Amino acid sequence: MAETTVDQWPLRRGSLIYPSPVAIACGRVFRARTAPDRVHACLKAAEVLTRYLAAVAVASFASRDDGADAKLSELSGNLSFGRFLTMVQEITAARGQHPAQQPLRHAFRFSKREEGSGGTNEALIQLLTLRNRLGHELATLDETRAGIVEAEERPLDALVLALNGAEALLTLPLFVVEQQDWVKKDAVFVLRRLLLMGESFDPPPTFVVVQGESSIESLRIPYLAIGEYCVQLPPWILWGIDEQRKNQSLLFLDSVEVDKTVYCTIDGNKQDMVGGQSEAIRDFFRGVSRPSDRVLLVDGRHLAQEWADHRERIEENGRRQDGLVDWGIFDTATVRWYAERLDGDAAEPHALIRERLLDGRFLVEPDELRQLRLLFGTRATVRGELQRDVLDLRVIDPRTMRPAKDKRDTVESANLIEALKRAVRFFAAHTGLKDVDPEDLSKTEGTIDYLTLREIFVNQTIHQDYRDSTAAAQIEIYPDRVTVFNTGYSLVPTDKLLEGSKSQSRNPMIARALRLIGFAEISGSGIRAVHRACQQARRRAPTFESDKDANTFALMLDWSEGGVDVDNYWLTLVGAHLSQAQAKVLNAIAESPSVTIAVIETSTGLDADDVIEALDYLVLQVLVEQDESNYRLAPHIREKLG
Repeated sequence: MAETTVDQWPLRRGSLIYPSPVAIACGRVFRARTAPDRVHACLKAAEVLTRYLAAVAVASFASRDDGADAKLSELSGNLSFGRFLTMVQEITAARGQHPAQQPLRHAFRFSKREEGSGGTNEALIQLLTLRNRLGHELATLDETRAGIVEAEERPLDALVLALNGAEALLTLPLFVVEQQDWVKKDAVFVLRRLLLMGESFDPPPTFVVVQGESSIESLRIPYLAIGEYCVQLPPWILWGIDEQRKNQSLLFLDSVEVDKTVYCTIDGNKQDMVGGQSEAIRDFFRGVSRPSDRVLLVDGRHLAQEWADHRERIEENGRRQDGLVDWGIFDTATVRWYAERLDGDAAEPHALIRERLLDGRFLVEPDELRQLRLLFGTRATVRGELQRDVLDLRVIDPRTMRPAKDKRDTVESANLIEALKRAVRFFAAHTGLKDVDPEDLSKTEGTIDYLTLREIFVNQTIHQDYRDSTAAAQIEIYPDRVTVFNTGYSLVPTDKLLEGSKSQSRNPMIARALRLIGFAEISGSGIRAVHRACQQARRRAPTFESDKDANTFALMLDWSEGGVDVDNYWLTLVGAHLSQAQAKVLNAIAESPSVTIAVIETSTGLDADDVIEALDYLVLQVLVEQDESNYRLAPHIREKLG
């Protein structure tokens, strides 16, 4: 990628440090290579900017404490670029004192005494007028016509003018707090925060410590820090699930109906919402206010100051082109294998991964680049990043309770994709799941043993702390259980894990890479699926140990049923962990093409309740099929028996 020119720097800078929706829009303009793409991207960026500033304006005005009124037009139906621009203009004209009042007036109201004032308003009106004039022609804009539009209308210059005028608002930190813990001995709050600044769709969690007398009122909603005050952005912008991307994302108000509201992502993926959002929006336009949260760090700074200090380092790295993705340090075979999972054709693996995983970016955040090196890197690259073995796989000898010498695989420096593949093969070979291949991890249904395998490896790959070089990840297989260990304490309290509590992974790029090929779901769903399967199979729930001080996490899955010994015949034959009672029932079914519960009772000597309980488990494990009152072996089991 060519070095950033002076004219391009405002867009590149915006992609690095502006709130994520505006940063993403700037990045897309920056990377546009044809005249039609640039015109489209500029007009889209102008609309995104306007939507964002409208949300900030209304949310800030709602936090006023002087009782001032504003003449605001009622919101109803589909909300357009022009409607959002009108909303900002109306808030700017209001007299109320609120946190964003001065930067809004600079951006949207001309003053002879203030150089550059009103520039954002003027530029957005120009871009809105252009968008309306082009209308349906936008869909068929060719290179020649787009070139004329660029030369005559100069949409890029107008966009940069709009961004510059709103600089004071665009350099304020947008964030979501996932968790807030009170530390009694220090009388402080510790906030686990997602800083939604820059172009990444998947920011890593960070921690900040705030004074005990200040805190955040609501978790998992977007906030904007303006000085020492934090303003809530709902119901104008929400934090929710983007079903298309399978990740958490900002959702923008798009339509207001009587009984529902419609929100959309920056890519236009729409979601209907019910449950009072429409009425809450109308309340704000009737003049209802709400207080902002006052938040100060323990060192006395506010969150906006903290971000300003961090922002300077990001800008400097951006000028040096830090974060450029170097495909030469990635393992070619791994890149091709991954690209084929994204698209079976995958004629150009680098381009496909850049488009799907990196959202078209050539440059990424430093932490994202490190995760990419771990995911796809050559042995030398991984060894340099990790400074420890990747994974230690062991089968424990039940006689000595030590690792069996001929049943151990130490993954020293393979990348995470290759380590995952080796782990699946190792687990399958030593638990009887011989038919499971790494590619099968995209299947979300199956036996409890398969679900266990899938969740163990995906969870460990996504959530461990790769900056901690003290110990390799470990998986130990016992006759009756499997234990998993890795560095990196759980960011979710262990008592919330089985509830499927959602949080951002400490390795969001790795998590997204696995979600895109179907190996993982939205955070929190995998552990919950294993727990549900354990309940249905009448097995013990998974247990966890998370040690924040030692920075470690351990998981244990018990394969036994209430302590009953596992039947080794069926374990060896089909990889199923069965109790003696379940094995008796399966043996009885295997002796006939089809049997009833009464026949099984007679054959096994078990009572009806025990037979039914065993059958429920065997059907869940897809070892037995039920046809009304008759039971028979599943076809793949019958085939194994010949």
